[in-house]
Amino acid sequence: MIVTQSQTNFICPITQVEMKKPVKNKVCGHTYEEEAIVRMIESKHRRKKKACCPKIGCSHTDVRMSDLIQDEALRRAIESHNKKKNRPSE
Repeated sequence: MIVTQSQTNFICPITQVEMKKPVKNKVCGHTYEEEAIVRMIESKHRRKKKACCPKIGCSHTDVRMSDLIQDEALRRAIESHNKKKNRPSE
C-alpha cells in the first residue's frame, strides 16, 4: 500500500504520467508537472478564463503562475525511487 501511495503522488493529475519537474501549488498544495500546468494556465488565460486546479475534488478555481513553486523534495524522491526501481536485483 505504501509503495502504491508514493507512486500515485509521482503522477501528474494533468498528464497522468510520472512527473520530472514537479511544481507545487502554494494555495491548495497539489503538485503537477511544470510544463503541463503552465500550458494549462496560459491556455485558459488566453481565453480570458480562470485555470482551476485539475486535481479531482479540489475547490481552488484560480490557479496562477505566481502560486507555483518548484517541489525539489518531490523531484528528489522521484529520482531516488527510479534509481531503486532501475537497480538490478542481486
